[in-house]
Amino acid sequence: MKKPAWIVVLLTAIGLLLGWSIGAFFTNVTVAKVVASIPASPIVTGVSYNRDKHQLTYSMLNPGGMPLTIIQESFVFTPGSKSKEKGYVVSNIPVKVTLPPGVVTKVILKLKPGTEKLEIGDGVLATFTYVTPLSNDLYTVIHPFKMGISGKATAQSAKKGGEK
Repeated sequence: MKKPAWIVVLLTAIGLLLGWSIGAFFTNVTVAKVVASIPASPIVTGVSYNRDKHQLTYSMLNPGGMPLTIIQESFVFTPGSKSKEKGYVVSNIPVKVTLPPGVVTKVILKLKPGTEKLEIGDGVLATFTYVTPLSNDLYTVIHPFKMGISGKATAQSAKKGGEK
């Protein structure tokens, strides 16, 4: 009589482990599908200014599982102390840039034609309006950019730090 009891206990343990494994697999697959279907907000990972083309290039990451489409750009220019340009606003620039999921995409923001090049201390507040495939709602991402310290000032401060 002892052998049938051990067989029942062994079969029960195997059944529980098998059921737990199958359930965990289907739960993980379902959770992965749900997470992949959640649209995320794009993240600006970097900004660079091309002086020759008078444009800012934004590197944007879409961390979600669905593609996002940028449909509008706008920006507000705020002059720094070295700038001769007055502040201005350019809004509702239609654009169609798709941000694939999990990929860094370059989005180019052309500054107002005929204006002076950006100088140290100038600021640009960019607004990107985007949509997701799941709804007709509009979402925005706002990113401030300020021209950094000149190479000359950086070299001088590095020299002072190295002197003893």
